[in-house]
Amino acid sequence: MAGKQPTINAKIMKEMPQAMPYDQLLIALAEGKEQAYKQLFQQYWSHIYGVVLSLVKSREQAEDISQEIFTKLYHNRQQLKGVQDLQSYLFIIARNTSIDFLRKKVLTTANLETLIGYFQDPQPLPDGLLEYKELDQKLKDAIAQLPTQVREVFIKSRVEGLSHEEIAKELGISVFSSKTYVVRALQRIRKFMESHDELAMLLLLASLVAQQQQFH
Repeated sequence: MAGKQPTINAKIMKEMPQAMPYDQLLIALAEGKEQAYKQLFQQYWSHIYGVVLSLVKSREQAEDISQEIFTKLYHNRQQLKGVQDLQSYLFIIARNTSIDFLRKKVLTTANLETLIGYFQDPQPLPDGLLEYKELDQKLKDAIAQLPTQVREVFIKSRVEGLSHEEIAKELGISVFSSKTYVVRALQRIRKFMESHDELAMLLLLASLVAQQQQFH
């Protein structure tokens, strides 16, 4: 069965034969044996799914990501032979895969615009949540690092709410240049946030985006 991933469904998987000892399991997995793969799935599905769900907060997405993780484990099964602590190894994979998912989901141009608008709201930030203030500061830092004219156009557009026509007239540039500067600004802000996307920030970003989307 080399080269073909065993198909396993957690809901219908039957009772396994007597479990293989840990060392034998890793060797059998590396050899691509279906029984070993089923045992891995049975023993560690709940662990991986639980880690993923705690981060992405969606059962459907957690199931998809967990299935993806087991697929990757099968395709990279040769690496398992040298693993000393399989549970810790799987935890790291589950965490990193979830973070990659959150990064792709949250750090989009549309979401960043939503968040910038959120922090421009005159209403005070939630009391006692230092993370909100830290996120607000990161967005301000991202804007501050923009080239001078790009930053000026971006603030007038996204913070002050001016149209591109109004910005062009006020700054003596073309409407096309105004639009181009805003696009560049959002690209740079996204790159800045990607380089400062600690897990806590990603989780807060995901939570804020979900809250804002409920009102649109």
